[in-house]
Amino acid sequence: MIINILIFVAGFIVGALVARKNLDEVNKVVFEAKQLAAKAEAELKELKNKQKKTPTKRGRKTPTKAKK
Repeated sequence: MIINILIFVAGFIVGALVARKNLDEVNKVVFEAKQLAAKAEAELKELKNKQKKTPTKRGRKTPTKAKK
């Protein structure tokens, strides 16, 4: 049980050190992902606006005879 705790603590420390070392790269990737997401949302909005159909004008239906 003590070994499991020591492995967990060591893994946490190593993970923190690796993340700190690569922080600039991670921030750069996140920034690029946000830019791509914004661009994709803008294109999606543009496509939705192009796709909107204008309502078609329909003629008036003639009333049908009521069945008794």
